[in-house]
Amino acid sequence: MSRIVRVLPDEPAVDKEFDYLLPDGVVEASPNVPICVGTLVRIDLRGRRVKGWITELDVTPPEGVTLSEVKKVSGVGPSADLVELAKWASQQWLGSRVHFLRTATHSRIVPSITPSSSRPAPATAPNNLAAEAFRRGGAVVRTPPTSDDFSLAIAAASQGRALILVPTLARAQHLALAMKRAGVDVALHPRDWRISAGGRTTVGTRSAAWAPITELDAVLVLDEQDQAYQSEAAPTWHARDVALERAKRDGARWVIASPAPSLEALTCGAPLLTADRAAERAGWPIFDLVDLRDEAPSAGSWCSQHLSRTLTMGRRVVCVLNRKGRARFAYCAQCGELARSEQTGKPLGLEGDRLVHPVDGDERPAVCSECSSTKFRRVKLGVTGVAQELERLSRRPVVEVTAATESLPEKADLYVGTEAVLHRVESADTVAFLDFDQELLAPRYRAGEEAMSLLIQAARLVGRREKGGRVVIQTRIPQHPVLQAAVNADPGSLARSELEVRRALRQPPEAHWAIISGASADQFIQRLGSPEGLEIRPANENRWRIRSDDRQELVDHLKNVDRPSGRLRIEINPLRA
Repeated sequence: MSRIVRVLPDEPAVDKEFDYLLPDGVVEASPNVPICVGTLVRIDLRGRRVKGWITELDVTPPEGVTLSEVKKVSGVGPSADLVELAKWASQQWLGSRVHFLRTATHSRIVPSITPSSSRPAPATAPNNLAAEAFRRGGAVVRTPPTSDDFSLAIAAASQGRALILVPTLARAQHLALAMKRAGVDVALHPRDWRISAGGRTTVGTRSAAWAPITELDAVLVLDEQDQAYQSEAAPTWHARDVALERAKRDGARWVIASPAPSLEALTCGAPLLTADRAAERAGWPIFDLVDLRDEAPSAGSWCSQHLSRTLTMGRRVVCVLNRKGRARFAYCAQCGELARSEQTGKPLGLEGDRLVHPVDGDERPAVCSECSSTKFRRVKLGVTGVAQELERLSRRPVVEVTAATESLPEKADLYVGTEAVLHRVESADTVAFLDFDQELLAPRYRAGEEAMSLLIQAARLVGRREKGGRVVIQTRIPQHPVLQAAVNADPGSLARSELEVRRALRQPPEAHWAIISGASADQFIQRLGSPEGLEIRPANENRWRIRSDDRQELVDHLKNVDRPSGRLRIEINPLRA
């Protein structure tokens, strides 16, 4: 006997369910595929055959309507729990359910699932901090940047069915291999999608937050501060939030681990666990702060005497400069003081005889606030220019690395590049940030957290303090909270100062933001009006920022607006704003 099913077509612009007749003959043609919520089918929609997901079984059809038939049962899709989770996510980030179900569905057809006969994790006890974290049920763990993820992963797997997230594929592969060698059956998402669906402990990157493993016992998010966990494409969902929602729904124990947990993690209500002070400090390298204001103006804008000595010592050095073109900043040619706005403290660039902020338009005469000199220099060299000068200075080959670099020579020992070099080189004796001020003073509210994340990555390249590795930071603001936190191996001090700033300026997580952009942004804002509880301000052309103290109130107002035609992007609490 035929059944009537409700199907959500794989059409983001539609995001609407339709009823279809599921004939017995179609079901019998795919005998190994269970008919349940989440099953993939093929249907006809507006003259085209498209993919869809079953969202409800045995529905009552509307009267007087002739239903189209499901044309094919394709394969296994996301579980009913993930279909329901996609509905929750669409409300949280104002996106179509289709976007999330696509992430939750394997890229290839899966004809069947075999339940896992996974054996439990080995009896080897993890370290005390890892064990204590999972005993708490939910906890935030602050770990040194050079600590091993393995003990936390084993602690998660020892709970039963575990979902473990890491920010990069390389780290996911490394961790999965280490766990397998320790005797834990692990599925690497998305490669082992079928195995994950069978219930095996799953390791993966951002998309693994939607892994098919069900009935979770434990959730672990490693390096939670990494921006790779948030989708750059709208809807801008965050893997941490999805994973924690899954833990909540399944009653699973969860742990967020990071050398510098985000403020969202620190304010979620869970206890913060840390290693003892001596152990945490030992897990950070030595940071050398070089105050460029003390350098002779004739020495150049990027190479201090300290760095020059380091380059001639024959050590393996990685130089980082997140700039390929001209810089935005200017500094006094007489005393080296960075040019800043007198009102906001933001860095200014040199335009003719004026100091100008490139975004806000704030400007003032080109006169140094410290020594009254009228001579300024631009921090103008990019990676290519530095590579050329570096080769002349060090008298050895220099490897230039950017995101577009495909491969690196095996025996190189001197690199210069954007932050991509931190992910391409496995180890170094010294990492030198040639101009860290552009990270500290970036015109984004999370600039401090982003800068600390770079220092964490650099720390992993040079290793623990006892190994003698060093991170050299050239700056004109050595007193900045990020730098002091790194020098003292105390990321907690940065979190405290950042939280005060966010609270004063009503920035996330103390308030909630929505960034509206695109050609139709102005029309969307007009239709939104001026609801009570929302603060609406233009950011720049075709871009608006909406602020509210209540996330649900913000989302409710936005989703009730009739969206205009044309390109429109809505970002809820974006990391880069």
